[in-house]
Amino acid sequence: MKRNISKFLSLLLAAVLLLSLIAPAALAAESANSIYLRTAEDLAELSRNCTLDSWSQGKTVYLEADIDLTGVDYTPIPTFGGTFEGQGHTISGLSVTGSGNVRGLFRYIQPSGAVRDLHVSGAIDPSDRKNTLGGLVGENQGTITNCTFSGTVSGADSIGGIAGINEAQGQIINCSFSGSVTGEHYVGGIAGQNYGSIVQCENSGSINTTEVDGMPTWGTTSAESWGGSPAI
Repeated sequence: MKRNISKFLSLLLAAVLLLSLIAPAALAAESANSIYLRTAEDLAELSRNCTLDSWSQGKTVYLEADIDLTGVDYTPIPTFGGTFEGQGHTISGLSVTGSGNVRGLFRYIQPSGAVRDLHVSGAIDPSDRKNTLGGLVGENQGTITNCTFSGTVSGADSIGGIAGINEAQGQIINCSFSGSVTGEHYVGGIAGQNYGSIVQCENSGSINTTEVDGMPTWGTTSAESWGGSPAI
């Protein structure tokens, strides 16, 4: 009887030790795939890490607080393939200037990328090279849901309030834009050029209210459900 009790206690101790080893490893794996943003510095670190295409894939980013970027020299997130949970928070004071094509809060959202429940305000106004600009993203191949941008987007070709170009895989769902969009070719309140799906989106901003040189633009003042159109 004592031998059985001793054997049981040994097995129980071994099980406890095994669980104590597994639990930290599981927590570490969960932590490695979960990123929490609370400050402008956190956002800047995310931008630096996302230089590599594969770095964000499989990761979930949680915006835990409103972030004010006023006065911050912001570098757009180069490429994003994970899930960005805005959780209803706002990134304000976004300012993208200098020279460069494909600009926004994000430069590229990959097919595996998803951005949800995020509000952004600011100005996208690069100098010199300034094509494919959007308040949220330059070029979208992923899914953007329940997001808003308020502010100004100014450039040359493929200029949109949410995305400069929404590619064939791209989906923009239940998003809205307010402010002004100005460009020369392919200009729209939601997307400058759209080859994917734009569903239940609304533009209450102005499009090319100032005179610009160049060919006529595409644009509309509001949109609810579109797909495959030149611009929205």
